[in-house]
Amino acid sequence: MKCNSHLTEETGSAVIEFLGFGLLLQVSVLIGLVQLSNVQAEQIAAESMARHALRAYVLFGTAPEVTGDQLQADLAAQGKPVFSLTCAPDCESQGSVLRLKAKLGFATSVAVAIK
Repeated sequence: MKCNSHLTEETGSAVIEFLGFGLLLQVSVLIGLVQLSNVQAEQIAAESMARHALRAYVLFGTAPEVTGDQLQADLAAQGKPVFSLTCAPDCESQGSVLRLKAKLGFATSVAVAIK
């Protein structure tokens, strides 16, 4: 005995499968890729800020916060960068090791220089 119920027919199910699985899956993957892109852009901005702010400090004596604010405007980065400068033995003598830690959102980067 054949069952000719509308529930067992497969006509029109391709559109439903496309909307249900294809479109929803594609949207969630797209959202994930956008989030990953934002995190990567934040990390690149933090690395750039750390490197350039330390370079400006070593060469010209410019405070890292000043350089960071300028780079934030240039890179259109979201949030305010936070800098932490440590020097061993001090920040003024030749041969000192300077470490500048830059934090921007969730991204953190460290730049190292020898004066």
